[in-house]
Amino acid sequence: MDLAIKQLHPLFVAELRGIDLGRDIGPATQQAVEHAMNEYAVCVLPEQALDDERQIAFSRLYGPLENASAVKSQRKAGVIGQRIRHPEIFDVSNLDENGKIMSGDDARWIYRQANELWHSDSSFRQKSSTWSLLHARIVPPVGGDTYFADTRAAYDALPEAMKKRLQNLVAEHSIWHSRSLRGGYTPTDEERAARPPARHPLVRRHPGSGRNALFIASHASHIVGWPVDEGRALLGELMAFATDRRFVYVHNWRVGDLVIWDNRCTLHRASPFPSSEHMREMHRTTIIDTQGDVPAAA
Repeated sequence: MDLAIKQLHPLFVAELRGIDLGRDIGPATQQAVEHAMNEYAVCVLPEQALDDERQIAFSRLYGPLENASAVKSQRKAGVIGQRIRHPEIFDVSNLDENGKIMSGDDARWIYRQANELWHSDSSFRQKSSTWSLLHARIVPPVGGDTYFADTRAAYDALPEAMKKRLQNLVAEHSIWHSRSLRGGYTPTDEERAARPPARHPLVRRHPGSGRNALFIASHASHIVGWPVDEGRALLGELMAFATDRRFVYVHNWRVGDLVIWDNRCTLHRASPFPSSEHMREMHRTTIIDTQGDVPAAA
């Protein structure tokens, strides 16, 4: 393995070259990716010719995968259907099950509008996620970029008084809260039952680096034990701070890019694009966090 690492942002994010995931990789390469992720939290692997089977196999090297077909809107979007045939693949696209562009009033597209809000994948699950791996199959000629924010660096930059204020605070996360903020998607009873809310500390320790990180964003609906308005005001203040431009990297996608990010210490959001005119097809796998919340370091 001849791995070349190039840092893309002063605080985090690296490009890894010299890895071909179209072939089986050995333990040394597997460990090198993990070490890079522990340090940089977001890694870009360009020019990866992956099919779904290869993406799933690589992702499973780092833990068990979430099932994307638990929610009705995901199943309708083609999971276990004509276009996507594996339950481990999350369809991050504006395409229907036949590969056609969805209309703007399609419930499936409305559901996905909340991806333009800052979030951490699966924070609404009690067993949330470690990494997400997103592979670009089709990219639009303009827009459709992904923004990433480093919540370790944001926590480090907080005033000491704020760090003390955040000790032992817990937020409740719900995907239906974020969906209510953008697009107004109305879940079915089946969907609500499949995705109940979860509770996580506002500050967690990132196991790979040993650093504290904020665990916030659009799924976080309120702070447990606080008046809702007061809790949301604090969450909004933290979000504005954590997504300041000094903590943010913007990824301009190219076909074949595989971007891996650590949901325990980053936030991300999609940017708009002319979705009624151009296709955007991305396939995501998501690794379940079997370790669970790790208490923040004192």
